Amino acid sequence: MNRRILQQFGVPNERLRLDGRATDTVTNFTTLVGDFVTGRLHNIYLITSDYHMRRARAIATIVLGSRGIVVTPVVVPSHTDKSESLVRVLRDCGRSVLWIVIGRSGAGFNPHLR
Repeated sequence: MNRRILQQFGVPNERLRLDGRATDTVTNFTTLVGDFVTGRLHNIYLITSDYHMRRARAIATIVLGSRGIVVTPVVVPSHTDKSESLVRVLRDCGRSVLWIVIGRSGAGFNPHLR
């Protein structure tokens, strides 16, 4: 989500912190969870499309929940009536558990990131 869209909804520019470290949904949460803990955030809103929500919420629940952060989902309707496959959800849940156990998400195995 970019700054312009958030500003259209009245979010002041000084309240925005955009972070470009993530390469995928799992690393989106694993790279930010430390910042959330440092900032003493206990509840965050997860805003994403209905297509992506099942997977994003599962990952967020594992990664952020491991640090005591509660996730409140906010669904944005999309133009599709299906959601991401259960295989993708389970794969990324596994990567999230891997991150909790060893501190790495396995993102390096993605050939598109090399």
